[in-house]
Amino acid sequence: MAVYNYDVVVLGSGPAGEGAAMNAAKAGRKVAVVDSRREVGGNCTHLGTIPSKALRHSVRQIMQFNTNPMFRQIGEPRWFSFPDVLKSAERVIAKQVTSRTGYYARNRIDVFFGTGSFADEHTIEVVCANGVVEKLVAKQIVIATGSRPYRPVDVDFHHPRIYDSDTILSLTHTPRRIIIYGAGVIGSEYASIFSGLGVLVDLIDNRDQLLSFLDAEISDELSYHLRNNNVLIR
Repeated sequence: MAVYNYDVVVLGSGPAGEGAAMNAAKAGRKVAVVDSRREVGGNCTHLGTIPSKALRHSVRQIMQFNTNPMFRQIGEPRWFSFPDVLKSAERVIAKQVTSRTGYYARNRIDVFFGTGSFADEHTIEVVCANGVVEKLVAKQIVIATGSRPYRPVDVDFHHPRIYDSDTILSLTHTPRRIIIYGAGVIGSEYASIFSGLGVLVDLIDNRDQLLSFLDAEISDELSYHLRNNNVLIR
């Protein structure tokens, strides 16, 4: 078992972990980052913000093409499958990973890919994919492991037709209809994405107002545009 000594070890390479690592490195600290994936970026890059925004951008371009009268002279509206649109998001993810990998290299931050756990208050043991165990000893350890979707115990997420906001990115077909339970930021975003692909969307909201933390005018405008794109808000 190899032992490495650092001033700071950061668990997680998402936005919080990356920010902590970069700030520590720029302050002259010797820094290491641990991530359970084989690529940096965390959930933000691989499952959350980057994929959903890339999907939304692609779908918006499709919608603009299909609704612009000027393009009707070229031919009929063009429709793309969800897997086709997802490929564009994968290209964006790859670029993000390349950029972020460069950030760590330029700031001389060591990156370990594997599952990290505390051996004691100053020691992290990292089990790599090949089974090798690395021991990282640090004066300070930052926990920035991110979040994951809430999964109610009475919902069978092993069912082939039930997805959460992470596993939806593994969808291999374009459904004719989809029910999205939860009309928060993520639910509303995916409602707009799927409706833009011509999917019938039922968006279930258990609150009186869509995204109630927004100004009422903005919330009403969002509701209007979703309904205008054939999203049924229940």
